Amino acid sequence: MNAPSTLSADNILEFQQARLGYPQRAILERVDFSIPRSSFTVLSGENGSGKTTLLKTIGGLLPLLAGTMASKSTRRGYVPQFDNMDASFPVTAMEMVGMGAAAAFPWWRTIFGGRRQTCREYLRQCQADRFAGQMFSQLSGGQRQRVLLARALAAQPDFLLLDEPTAGVDLETQKILIRLLGHLRRDSGMTVIAIVHHPEIFEGIATHHARVADGAVCMEPWQNGRAS
Repeated sequence: MNAPSTLSADNILEFQQARLGYPQRAILERVDFSIPRSSFTVLSGENGSGKTTLLKTIGGLLPLLAGTMASKSTRRGYVPQFDNMDASFPVTAMEMVGMGAAAAFPWWRTIFGGRRQTCREYLRQCQADRFAGQMFSQLSGGQRQRVLLARALAAQPDFLLLDEPTAGVDLETQKILIRLLGHLRRDSGMTVIAIVHHPEIFEGIATHHARVADGAVCMEPWQNGRAS
């Protein structure tokens, strides 16, 4: 389904006549849109419209049912909603981030400690290093979300996917996440797509707005600082 040679030079991902969902039931029937490289796209729509299905398909967690998805991205980081995670999973925050780093580091970097150092740095960026040694299950919702973002970043993705990163977390964590995501796009050129219920919270950071409705996706530029 991936065919990088068909992509425009300005895009990191393109859908053409795509059908998304599950073998028993399609959720999105006619998807034709593209994601520009180094953009920040907020994805909105009613509950059940297919936002998470779209995000999981982009992330490779769901197969495409029909059509094509062409992508130049070889490494993607995925941040699920923290309340969909099994909080009882018996790992520390550091170990959780290490799962993301495993794909980005060769075995010899693990032996010589490079992976652990990098994990701690991503925890620091997400202001989560102070609870690196705590069990993931003992963290608050906002703390878990910071750890999950650090895990995604530790995989060193060129495409970061977030499923409602600010939902149900405290205001401090919201500010941290918004500031960090803005920094990633501006300074590292990372492409970001985030499902949000209130697109306006990313004013000044977002570059595009994609609406999911009636089985389709409509991609729009961010106009006058607000979702159009």
